Amino acid sequence: MLAQYQLSQLLASGDALEPLAAAVLIEIGRATAAGAAALWLAAPGGGVLDLVATVGVDEVGTGLPARLPDAAAAAAWATPRGWFGVVLEESREVGVHGVAREAIGFVAVAPAAGAGLDPAHARYLGLVRRELGLAFRAAQLRGSLARERATLAAILEGASDAIVAVDASLRIVRLNAAAARLVGRPAKEAVGGSCRAFLGCGDEPADPRAGGVCGPRCPFAQVLEEGRAIASHEQAVRHRDGTEIPVSASFAPMPGPDPGAVAVLRDLRAARALDELKSSFIAAISHELRTPLALISGHAQSLLHLDLDPEARRRHLRRIGDAVERLTTLVDEVMDISHLESDRLALHRRPVSLSGILQAFAAEQTELPGAPPVTLDLGADLPLVDADPVRLRQILANLAANTAKYAGRGARILVRARRPDPATAVVTFADNGRGISPEEQEHVFQRFYRGRAVRESRVPGSGLGLYICRRLVEAHGGWIRLDATTRGTSISFALPAAVPLRRAAAPGAGSSPADGVEPVEAGGAADAAANPGAARPGSAVASAGAAEPARAAAGMPSTAPAADRDRAGGRSPA
Repeated sequence: MLAQYQLSQLLASGDALEPLAAAVLIEIGRATAAGAAALWLAAPGGGVLDLVATVGVDEVGTGLPARLPDAAAAAAWATPRGWFGVVLEESREVGVHGVAREAIGFVAVAPAAGAGLDPAHARYLGLVRRELGLAFRAAQLRGSLARERATLAAILEGASDAIVAVDASLRIVRLNAAAARLVGRPAKEAVGGSCRAFLGCGDEPADPRAGGVCGPRCPFAQVLEEGRAIASHEQAVRHRDGTEIPVSASFAPMPGPDPGAVAVLRDLRAARALDELKSSFIAAISHELRTPLALISGHAQSLLHLDLDPEARRRHLRRIGDAVERLTTLVDEVMDISHLESDRLALHRRPVSLSGILQAFAAEQTELPGAPPVTLDLGADLPLVDADPVRLRQILANLAANTAKYAGRGARILVRARRPDPATAVVTFADNGRGISPEEQEHVFQRFYRGRAVRESRVPGSGLGLYICRRLVEAHGGWIRLDATTRGTSISFALPAAVPLRRAAAPGAGSSPADGVEPVEAGGAADAAANPGAARPGSAVASAGAAEPARAAAGMPSTAPAADRDRAGGRSPA
């Protein structure tokens, strides 16, 4: 009786299945003087028995099956090997007065070497088998419940949408981290408080079921009273700082002995911002398409219906060509966006001479009517960069076009290139124009974004130029940023070097095949001749110490602390 009482005390401990099974087998082995003991259990709703715990098996030296089809197979295995086992059963009601027993496990003991099992010990196992079955099934169910709770908690905390649960008194009983972030209030302060206070519906009224920013009637109260779910209900919650946040909310009742309701709130700010950007983009694209199409139509009509002299015809054709080029650029930008967003943009990367690309760019700018003049400030040790030369030219062209559109008359460009470390080259593209207003600086690299002043002006643009620059630089593994300046605008971007830093060759010495990579010259002698003012590596302007004097001589902005950036002008980005 003492052994049975001790086992009952052990089973009542409520431990998890694994430690409980091990402790029970140890106790059974002590009570029966067995040399070994083993336990097989079926999962709830299953019939196959899996080995859960063993004691003394190594000493007995008997291999145990990890899985048995059922209790009969377990007994068939144990008996020939000198083990004594009992079937563990679970009783359950069947119909009105019937009771069914289901085998849920098998426990077996093996006598110690050279000994037999005492009949009293066999009776002991027979007496405790049903208690063992109930205890082990309860432990299995507790484990299943704990795992389900952990899974639900992980889902709740990992959800990006805010989830808030209230009781029948509209007091919060559970919320996730996303809900706390949404309204800027700590979760520990919310539990036990009213949903009205947490969601910022206003001061506590006499009737807590009255509505607030959520509408004329509290959706939680409506769900509790009517017992029906509310789907996709748009409302607002209030952040701790007073900002109203639009959300799409779904409410549902929580059945059970303690009724309540749960809400899932999805922040709509990002979606509405995207809708606004799309609307702005559609408006910009519509304008960008309408203008060149109107020009093409007008000039084509003139060519068709007017008797023009050859010079006038050429003038009309040139303008049609300009309009077509404008349309082509727009289509190319939209296609680039599509490829960048879907990660289908193909980069043909190879070692490229950064100085050659920049010199060619400066030479091309001198040939473009109305383009801002470019001054180069190139470091003496610029590396080859691992880049797609076509896309690198596109980055520079977009930056130049942005300056030409928005910097104002008389703007000049300074392009500075340095190698801050052996693996990186940094290009800074600065102008002395009107600058970007402080409140718009964080948005300049967003797609479709155009500053307020630009949107109100007649300057054409889609708001894609700087966004494409950012995505192209990032596709190369680099970064791009807006620098702090006291005047104008300065944008820097970094590209990875193609080869390690090598010792500089003697003047006049060319690279040898042993260098491993031949530089891809973007300009060459023809470009250099066309642009005699472009700085060369090793020249006075290209030297590191001459960077700021070169800026001053060219009328360029000088780099300054970030606080000075607030004094920038009111220029709006493309």
